[in-house]
Amino acid sequence: MSTPSSSPDLNPIENMWATSKDHQKRKVKPKTKVELVNGIKDFWGNLTAVNCAKYIDHIHRVLPHVVLNDGGPTNF
Repeated sequence: MSTPSSSPDLNPIENMWATSKDHQKRKVKPKTKVELVNGIKDFWGNLTAVNCAKYIDHIHRVLPHVVLNDGGPTNF
């Protein structure tokens, strides 16, 4: 199957980055560089294997849509 090599739909780290960004906006709300760095450390420090598995398992849900779009982006 031919897909774009940088397809965000097939890259679990993209969902992790989105969750990290959401964490910063909703919970940390940093006003300084130090607060941002601490918020990022907090997010990474609380990241579990279960969380990572969810990011990876997401591929199974997205893959059929990527195939239907001939490797193009989806709305996920």
